[in-house]
Amino acid sequence: MFAVQLTVPAGAAAPSGEAAAAEAQAALWACAAPDDGLEHVRARAVPEGVGLVLYVRAANEAAARSRARNLLARALPAAVRPPSGRR
Repeated sequence: MFAVQLTVPAGAAAPSGEAAAAEAQAALWACAAPDDGLEHVRARAVPEGVGLVLYVRAANEAAARSRARNLLARALPAAVRPPSGRR
């Protein structure tokens, strides 16, 4: 199991602070499938937005990061959209 740290930028989730952290955590669990290997999620408000640590079962760290990013893209699509003007 690997710990993958990610940050959801402020503004990517509608509410701020701890409410955004709780919503991000709930969205990740709601979208997680067995193939994602998600074991545990820690979410907290940080100055940049929401700090996440996803504990993911995978064969190696690269696979864990890939699974975590794919799950984040499904659960919080606004968090992975390119900034305006960049496509």
